[in-house]
Amino acid sequence: MEITRNQILNYINNCENKYELLTFLELSADKLEIKTISAMARLENKSPNGIKQSKAYRKTIIGEQLMAVKGLRDNDVSWL
Repeated sequence: MEITRNQILNYINNCENKYELLTFLELSADKLEIKTISAMARLENKSPNGIKQSKAYRKTIIGEQLMAVKGLRDNDVSWL
């Protein structure tokens, strides 16, 4: 039986093991190459404000930190 995307999302949503959740977060962050706005600006030789305003980076808040993902447009929700 193939594991579906919904099964994985439900497992994560219902998971109470913080070590497993942290592992998912670390693996996801590494795979996405997610960075803080400042780190992305340094990497791309742009200003932090330029990264914030650009639609070429998907922005998301993790904890209380605004993060950016290069390669996902800010209005792209194609997985839904």
